[in-house]
Amino acid sequence: MYSIKDLPFALFVFLLSWRLIAAVPTWEGMNGRGSIGSLIPGASYIEAMGALSAKTNHLAPLTPPGPAANLTIRTNMENPPTFYINQNQLWLLVNETTVYPVNVHNSTTVHQLPMQLILGHKRDGITDGTWRWKATQLYYEFPGGNTNHGLYYRCILPSGSYNVFMTVIDMAPPPGCQIITLHSFIRGQMKLPSA
Repeated sequence: MYSIKDLPFALFVFLLSWRLIAAVPTWEGMNGRGSIGSLIPGASYIEAMGALSAKTNHLAPLTPPGPAANLTIRTNMENPPTFYINQNQLWLLVNETTVYPVNVHNSTTVHQLPMQLILGHKRDGITDGTWRWKATQLYYEFPGGNTNHGLYYRCILPSGSYNVFMTVIDMAPPPGCQIITLHSFIRGQMKLPSA
């Protein structure tokens, strides 16, 4: 059994252990894993700009994220989805275990615009192009130098929903379409390595 003589030693051990626990750094002010975007450097939401409205508009799936979902421009989203580019492919982050590629599909049956942005379960559609950022603006390029010049089109479909299209041919927007550009302004705030 312990006696009163052991109290100073027990108090000493308690105070010593308390000092050791207090010395462990906690990195206060850091959000750590507070958001999925903190797990992947450069991941951010994508904002659409153009003749849409004065409200904030974001690139997002038309339906809840899942394979084969069309991408659209949604207004005033409280939590816009997060995208990033890895190995020249644009990806949508759904959660810590799920990402979907943003695929480019032939869509000439819908509009005069030949390419539509669609989420997929795997890379498919037109796969020889590359996604890249030029400053804050998102570009799509083909081998040989053809590019969409960072221009996208928000077009209404017969169903009444709006989807996002693009082309590498300079052209005026077809009826029911608006020209937009897609940006990651968080990228503009990051200190990026010089090329």
